[in-house]
Amino acid sequence: MNNWQPSFVNSVDLTEHLKKSYFRYDDKEKQISKIVFDDFANLIWCGDTYGRVSSYDINSQLYTRCTSHIGAIPVNDILIRKEGIISLCDDSIHISNRRGVTISSITSMELSVLTGLKTMCFNSNDSQNSIYCAGNNTNTGIISIDLNKNCLSSMIDYNPKVKLLCTSNKIISIGKQSGSIDLLDPNSNHIIKSFAGHSATISAMDSRDYTLTTVGKSKRFNNTYADPFVNVYDLRIMRQLPPISFSKGTSMGSGGADFVRLHPVLPTIMTVASDQGSFDFVDLSNPILRTQYVHPCKSIKAMELSPNGDHIAFLNSDNTLNLWSRSGGSTNCTNKPEPLEYPEYINDGVNSGLTSIDNFDYPLSSVGMPYYNEKLLSAWPQVIFHSNGTIPKAIDSNSLQSPKVKNPTLNSRTSSTQTANSHLASKQYPLLRYNKSKYGHGNVAETYVSLSEIRKKQNTKSTFANKATTSGNGNGSQSDELSDILRVKPERDNEIPPAYTKLQLTHGKYGSDNFDFKAFNQTKYSGLDTDLDHPYINPIVQLYRFVPEIFNFIVGCLKYENFSPNSILTELGYLYDMMQRSEGRVCLTSNLQATLDIIEENNSFKSTGFTSSKQSKKSNIEINYQTINDTPMNKKTSVGSNENLMTSTIQNFNEFLLDHLMTDELQRNIHSITLEEAFGFHLETNISSSCLHYEKNTSIVPTLTVCSPIKNNLKHNVRKLNNQTILPYIESSMKRTALMQSTCEVCNKQELVEYESIIKNLPPVLSLNLLLSDFEWGIAKTVKDWLTLEFHATISKDKAVLKNHPGELKTSNPIFKYELSGYIARITDTNGESRLVTYSRAFDANSKRFKWYMFNDYLVVEVEEEEALNISYWWKTIETVIYCDSEEIRKPFLSVDSYPINYNILYRDHFANGIRKDVIKQYTLLNKDDDKDVPKPGTLVAIDAEFVVLNEEISEIDCKGNKTIIKPKKTALARVSILRGDEGDKFGEPFVDDYIVNNDRIENYVTKYSGIEPGDLDIKYSSKQLVNRNVTYRKIWLLMQMGCVFVGHGLNNDFKQININIPNNQIRDTSIYFLQGKRYLSLRYLAFAILDSNIQEGNHDSIEDAFTALVLYKKYLSLKENNTLNHVLDVIYEEGRITNFKVPELTR
Repeated sequence: MNNWQPSFVNSVDLTEHLKKSYFRYDDKEKQISKIVFDDFANLIWCGDTYGRVSSYDINSQLYTRCTSHIGAIPVNDILIRKEGIISLCDDSIHISNRRGVTISSITSMELSVLTGLKTMCFNSNDSQNSIYCAGNNTNTGIISIDLNKNCLSSMIDYNPKVKLLCTSNKIISIGKQSGSIDLLDPNSNHIIKSFAGHSATISAMDSRDYTLTTVGKSKRFNNTYADPFVNVYDLRIMRQLPPISFSKGTSMGSGGADFVRLHPVLPTIMTVASDQGSFDFVDLSNPILRTQYVHPCKSIKAMELSPNGDHIAFLNSDNTLNLWSRSGGSTNCTNKPEPLEYPEYINDGVNSGLTSIDNFDYPLSSVGMPYYNEKLLSAWPQVIFHSNGTIPKAIDSNSLQSPKVKNPTLNSRTSSTQTANSHLASKQYPLLRYNKSKYGHGNVAETYVSLSEIRKKQNTKSTFANKATTSGNGNGSQSDELSDILRVKPERDNEIPPAYTKLQLTHGKYGSDNFDFKAFNQTKYSGLDTDLDHPYINPIVQLYRFVPEIFNFIVGCLKYENFSPNSILTELGYLYDMMQRSEGRVCLTSNLQATLDIIEENNSFKSTGFTSSKQSKKSNIEINYQTINDTPMNKKTSVGSNENLMTSTIQNFNEFLLDHLMTDELQRNIHSITLEEAFGFHLETNISSSCLHYEKNTSIVPTLTVCSPIKNNLKHNVRKLNNQTILPYIESSMKRTALMQSTCEVCNKQELVEYESIIKNLPPVLSLNLLLSDFEWGIAKTVKDWLTLEFHATISKDKAVLKNHPGELKTSNPIFKYELSGYIARITDTNGESRLVTYSRAFDANSKRFKWYMFNDYLVVEVEEEEALNISYWWKTIETVIYCDSEEIRKPFLSVDSYPINYNILYRDHFANGIRKDVIKQYTLLNKDDDKDVPKPGTLVAIDAEFVVLNEEISEIDCKGNKTIIKPKKTALARVSILRGDEGDKFGEPFVDDYIVNNDRIENYVTKYSGIEPGDLDIKYSSKQLVNRNVTYRKIWLLMQMGCVFVGHGLNNDFKQININIPNNQIRDTSIYFLQGKRYLSLRYLAFAILDSNIQEGNHDSIEDAFTALVLYKKYLSLKENNTLNHVLDVIYEEGRITNFKVPELTR
């Protein structure tokens, strides 16, 4: 079966008719549930989940479509006969001709036994006058329907649930949902033979002549996997033949057989396929003879062979249909196709006279349609108008402008046009001004941008980066490509520079280890990986990373022990310490994310919006200020503003983070309020009324939401915003007044009260969330230097006063100078997609001046100050701004090494499930009284870590074989073992063997490779010495602090999963020492080849693996000292290629 190739006809979306606007908002599934070839015409029939049956010709053009079943229920099966089409759903059977005209229909209203139907077949291939139907209803069993009389013929008592039915000669094969197969004699309606089949379920079945083939799934390790074999049965002798293997099913759960079809012309040929797209043609008489193909797709849902065997139809997971054809084969689907029927039109001529519309005696059905000499567009082929309709593009809110407000930035021509057309505007429909900066000149066609080229450029970024790094600084086109990736200035109007694009991490054959992050970061500051569930974490982490007051305190807290499972202060301290030590290496925030997830599970916040008592506050009165729950006030109605703005997720997270950091500090009992003093705003709220029953309230809030002066003060005029910097916005937000209607709870008096919120202090760090409307941003972007680099402030007459120069502040109170530390900006594309980047200002000791850096996840680039302060771009909107005291921002960043650190956890146990006497320890704690047992700089420690899989990797492979990770595999630390490595009496003796508590759902324990059994990590049932993750993490972190040298195998992956960056001079990785070329050797094979030891015979054990790596390292030092290392490597690799680098079976 050679010379098969994909059809050149474009794939057709079979669910296009379900994507109409009136189907858009229902919750029903829109899928294709069944496809089948027509035995008598060149048609392919498709049934969908809305009860519709459609037919397409060989060129994928629609022929007919009709609603066969009422109620939007799926079409479960379709049968073809000469007279027409039979379709089956859960409660009805529909028979129609090929034009879609109904011949008959039987529903559950007529036959109550028609319930839970899933499959059907003819009583035999020769006679198609009756059908057998079955499904999930065990009470009705198998029913027989007489198609000539359209009535129930008989009922067969059959208890199991049926998934598939097929007929061949005089035997009906029944595929049960449990995976077994029964053979039914239609003459006697008795089961004559049963086969075990598959242990879990049956996936597909086909029967022709006296051959029956089935594929299915089996249960392994509490999961179901597609069987890698096809079961074959001889129906003449009623016996199962030897199963035939599927070429893509050689490994468990990876591409097993999911579909099978017998060739309609060649009786010994069958087609087997997997849902991943691979399919084989196999000769049943000689299974060695086979031809293999791969259908390029993400996955397939169904496969069908045409009646003449010259075409194969694949239904892809995205409901598109693709055909494969045999070269030199027939263009027809069947050997004797019948001509398709078309409706006949009666030429009744033009009416001789007009009939009055008021003539009720004239039937409306007699009114004819107008005649045309040309073909109407509605009759053209579907492929020409392949569109679901066009939805008008949303009008950019930046272009909205009130007709009563004249923008001074407009030129005279625009202003005159605005005035001339002002009578057309209304409050509900204001005039729209064209945004030239965003969309370009209105009379010039927009430059065509190919989406495929954009994707290609994004996917090849890492390729150019790797090439440039490999060749040094690069030259020619490679250097140009690399510099273009880091470009932050637009080269043409409306362009978003490449440095602001969404970074897509493409994994190759060896995962992300071969991804060159250095190409995206030429600075000494570390970027953050994109492997995270919460995209707003990275920008906030980078923003406060460069605030010395906050950084030094958070890192300094690591000197204390804190094993609370939800301490953001501790996790952020570890992250900042890692970023400081990494010096440009990419870092991960996975541990911080895990802590946030724990808090989310405790209902402390919701990641979708961080809902708390401070959320959903209206901008005109109480934006992000502490809610006054104890104020006797209800039914608050704002007066003077008709626009309510909501804080964004990044702004809510900013407030949440600072609030939790202050809470963590207070809970530590260290008698410190450093963070509260650093950025705590003292908020005082007053409500003025005639009854004087409202009380004054004070509170401390970590952030200030900055609004327009128009919303903060009703007397402020919009014209005053022109040529104003950010200072009036901040100053007015520190004293916000508004009027609202309120009813006193004491005297029940209803009146208009004045609500006033005042900030009474100026903390060293000002964390500001900007909340402006699109119109207000439009004005701000026209002001030069709107984002002030520095300003002076003071408290005068109980309110804050902010000026550019200290001479403008006429007061005897202290004057503070603030400088811009950084800000977070939202980058928005023309299609509405957005992402967050951070601009941070850091002091450079070499040049003795401040430099600006832009952080876009792991892309870090230095930017000029003028570019960093430029907010005029249409695609940039500021979310959060940090101003710092000029003295505070110049403080040095201190390392945790400068603090006295508590190392006690290395010398004691701290179990999460308490100390139990029945626990058998496999380790001996370090003895701090024994100087030889205390770790020192250079002390060797062997380490091995085991992990469990929480979520498997989700990836896609394109037609060229490039693998792109859509959602990376999510793992969790399960066990860590650390052994003594220095020579002595305790050489190789463990001093850490921690099992990590895990309360998440574990998808795969990978017991064979981790040694972790179900229940080992459950704190309720485990017999292991369980500890929390932060306990084990601190032990590893402390050993790194002490300067210990870690020995292990594949440590890069272990430390990445643990989320810690160990300096390279403290790592001794045996997988690299015994590397020749690019083929890494497993620890098991190295132990066999070098140490003549057989390890990992059963499940992996981390103590055994760590000890083996330690001995291998000692052997490496010996071979290197004797100058025999290269010779040993040559022998190992030469012998390994013979055995495929696997331990021979005889040694087991």
